Amino acid sequence: MRSSHNPLFAAVSEPARGWKVWGEEQNAYLSLFPLSETCKRLREFLKPLLFRTIHNWNVDGKRVWPRAIWPHAVEVNLRDHAARDLRFLQLTDDVYAPLSHMPLLTTVILRYNASVPSDALRCVGALSCLTSLEIHQARLDGPVPSSLDFPSLQRLLVSVSGFRGIVRASDIDRVAERAHVGSLLRCVSARLCFLHVSGDLLPDDFDDIRWPRLRTLIISEHTPATYLPVPALIAQMPQLQKLELLYAADMARTSDELHPPFIYGDPVDKTLTSALPFLTSLSLSNLAADDPIFSQLPLSLTGLHVHARRDPYYGEPRDFWDRGETALSNAEAMAIIDRVLHLSDLEELTIVLREYPTAELLEVSVFRFPRLTFLEASHTTYRLAREWQYDELWDARDPTKLAWLARLKQLQTLRILLDLLRNPAETEVYDRPIVE
Repeated sequence: MRSSHNPLFAAVSEPARGWKVWGEEQNAYLSLFPLSETCKRLREFLKPLLFRTIHNWNVDGKRVWPRAIWPHAVEVNLRDHAARDLRFLQLTDDVYAPLSHMPLLTTVILRYNASVPSDALRCVGALSCLTSLEIHQARLDGPVPSSLDFPSLQRLLVSVSGFRGIVRASDIDRVAERAHVGSLLRCVSARLCFLHVSGDLLPDDFDDIRWPRLRTLIISEHTPATYLPVPALIAQMPQLQKLELLYAADMARTSDELHPPFIYGDPVDKTLTSALPFLTSLSLSNLAADDPIFSQLPLSLTGLHVHARRDPYYGEPRDFWDRGETALSNAEAMAIIDRVLHLSDLEELTIVLREYPTAELLEVSVFRFPRLTFLEASHTTYRLAREWQYDELWDARDPTKLAWLARLKQLQTLRILLDLLRNPAETEVYDRPIVE
């Protein structure tokens, strides 16, 4: 049976139109559509794969997906702008009603330039099978439903970063936005196992919310308006296993306390060790070697990752060379290692440097943590003089370095990165140019 006899596959009979069957974005499985045209049996077999992930529908003037697609949708992406050229995409209100008729739907991903519509939150919040919700480039200062259920939600991501970094309108009511995010978090806190939230959106009373089941907490992009040291931040998370605080400087704000190096530990409150008995992985960004947190880490920790995030802000003011990251020197990295010697079971170690890793640093890392299975020593290429640093790259033939690495009998992954343009940030389109 040819596609001309099947309305669902008619849109893909011409190569120029094939992408539209996925909605407004390119179908990752476009090459399988010709195969699906060969016979009915293959078509039925491929439907769950071809329509597992769907986007905005825009075929022959229709904005709602055909009913034949509904039984196969597992992930729905709704956005009012395209990924490739950021062009405007029309998104009508009638697109939300079909979501409740998709029996396999577990994931919804929203991307709006405007404030997230109240109808979208209401419809998504009522989905009984929804386990994962992502809101990217979030603007949440508009009207919100008085109550949201999310009966099965386990994973939530709310980020202000979009396809090209952070682009925020100047008229956003940030106080109202943080209050709305706080209401959303309180609705789902009892059920969530995974939370990734932008520091820009963190409510002022975040430390008062109880998280009895939370296993993973990630706070990225910028620091919260009300800065909380780690002991206060995680006080209500008894089951936490993975913590990532990947703060970057907000170059659009001028307060000194919002620029790195950030202080994560509390020299007075030393309850971190007892408060997180199950913590196994910790990732921090833009901190100093003398931060109090290093001496307070629990013995259960098996992964320590020290990053240097750059401001993902897209627009003015934006300095290409100075984006506020705080990478470490080799001496500072060794000082950190000396402060975490109590982590005898450490298996994963990441350190971002502002200079190439020396043999001495490798020696200290290997000697202190012989059980490492993962080792990363990234190298930023920036100098204060704004000159590229190509003269001191990693030499894989260095016998001293190789000798020390050979002592790591359990090592499975070695990552030596040279970041040519920027350190990791929350932008989504461009991969980091690196030498690995």
